[in-house]
Amino acid sequence: MKILDLIFPKQCINCWKIWEYLCKDCKKQLKPHREMCSSCHKYSNNYETCLDCKTAKEFFLDWILIPFSYTWFLKKIILKLKYYHKKDLVDFLIDRVVIAIYANNKLNNKLVQWNVVVSGIPSHWHRRYFVKWYNQYYLLAKNLSKKLWLEYKQFLKKTKKTKSQASLDRAWRLQNLKNAFAFKWDFSFLEKTKTLILVDDITTTGATMNEIAKLIKHKYPKISIWWVVLGRKDS
Repeated sequence: MKILDLIFPKQCINCWKIWEYLCKDCKKQLKPHREMCSSCHKYSNNYETCLDCKTAKEFFLDWILIPFSYTWFLKKIILKLKYYHKKDLVDFLIDRVVIAIYANNKLNNKLVQWNVVVSGIPSHWHRRYFVKWYNQYYLLAKNLSKKLWLEYKQFLKKTKKTKSQASLDRAWRLQNLKNAFAFKWDFSFLEKTKTLILVDDITTTGATMNEIAKLIKHKYPKISIWWVVLGRKDS
C-alpha cells in the first residue's frame, strides 16, 4: 500500500467504504448480460452473429462479448472511469472480461491460435486532449492484452469529430459515422492477423463498431473480428 493511500484512502464509488474504489459487496451488484447476436440482438449461443445477420451485406462483426448487464451501477462505474480518471477500476472490469472470455468456448479456442491482436476504439484528438485528457478504450484494451498475453496494436484513428450517437436515430447514426475512421500509417500486421479483438465500453446499436469492422474487412476480409464491450444500453 502506498503512503498516499493511507493519507487519502480510496473510497468505494457507491457506498463510500474505504480502501477500494469498488468494495466486495458492491461488486456483487453487477449482473451478467444475456447471450445475443451483435446485430439484431436476438438470442445467439456464445454471442455469435446469427446466420441471418451474417448474410446481410451491411454487417461486418463476427462475435460480440458483453460481460455486464447495463444498470445504473455499471453506468456509474463507466462515468467514473471516463470523466474522473478512476483508472483502478480498469483492473476489476478487465478481470471480469477475462473470466467471460475463458468461459466462452468459441473465443477461448481463438486465443490458442497465433496472430490474435487486441485494439481499442480511437477517439478524436479534440475529445482526447480537451475533454477527457485520455482514452479509456486504450486503457481497457491494453490491460486486456496484458492479461491474455496477446499483442496490443493501435492502428486506427478517428478523423472526424462526431456527435453523440445516443441522441440520434439509426439513419443519422450511420451518417454521423460515415468516413469517421481511418487506418494509421502502420497496419501491415493485419495481413497475418487471424483474430482481432476490439474493446469498447458501452454500446447501444453497435453502429460505431460495425463501421470500424467494415473499414477493416473491406481491406482484410478473412479476419475474424470480435467485439468486447462492457455493457449494452437498450436503444
